[in-house]
Amino acid sequence: MTVQKYQAHSMGSQESGEAPIHYQTTESGVNSHNIVNGKSTSQTSGTLRAVTKSKDAGVMIGGISVAPEEAEEFLNEINEEQVEIEQLEQSEEQVTESFDNSTTLILDDLDQGDLANAVNKAMDGTLDDDSIANAVKNLGFKDKETALGVGNNIINSLSERFQNIAEQEGFEMETAWEALQQWNKVETSKALHDWINTRGTDDVRLRDAMREAWSSYGKADNSQLIEVLEQDGYEVKRTQSGGIVVRGNDLDDWTTWNEVRNSFRKL
Repeated sequence: MTVQKYQAHSMGSQESGEAPIHYQTTESGVNSHNIVNGKSTSQTSGTLRAVTKSKDAGVMIGGISVAPEEAEEFLNEINEEQVEIEQLEQSEEQVTESFDNSTTLILDDLDQGDLANAVNKAMDGTLDDDSIANAVKNLGFKDKETALGVGNNIINSLSERFQNIAEQEGFEMETAWEALQQWNKVETSKALHDWINTRGTDDVRLRDAMREAWSSYGKADNSQLIEVLEQDGYEVKRTQSGGIVVRGNDLDDWTTWNEVRNSFRKL
């Protein structure tokens, strides 16, 4: 590796027999290489490598001075932590899947106003057989039974995808739906419309809504939730802010409700 654009930054006395000349580089890019008082440091693609020719010279790693004999161990720890962080970030990422082709084709052929009305009725709990058949009426079915069958097939397909997202966020499907309705019906409706209108390719708003609903759902006054948790073997305590902390099963210590979500998520 070539060294470019080095400039002496300062020079002091030579009491130790070696002038304390400090260098800095202005080289930019992915690779960099510094030599200071017999110490060489290199950085490639964000991974730091450090060596020294002087047993007394401290090795600077990320702005921290490390003894030469400890530098390699320190770097290994940094690299291991970086790998753990990358693995955690990778596990946090969700793969967005669109609806299956048959569902997408039918949704594309539906009157979008009828489709939006059906979603609104679902949020209000008023989506009955007549509403389902009416949502697909423009497909030209001659009888209600056939229209109802197609409409229910669409609902089942959407429910499967909704369940996948809910479980990835820590919910069972029914609990997710209940929590979303309790949290904010208007925002939930917007999230569902975004998800359906993009044929499942954009679920960011729906996931955000579920996370907000999760936080709102975990309150000390939610007796139904606390009862279910206790039946599943968890201990539940109220916090001063009106929330809850949970302990039991795989949770050895008292854990906040938002942190509990990580143990329930199915990735």
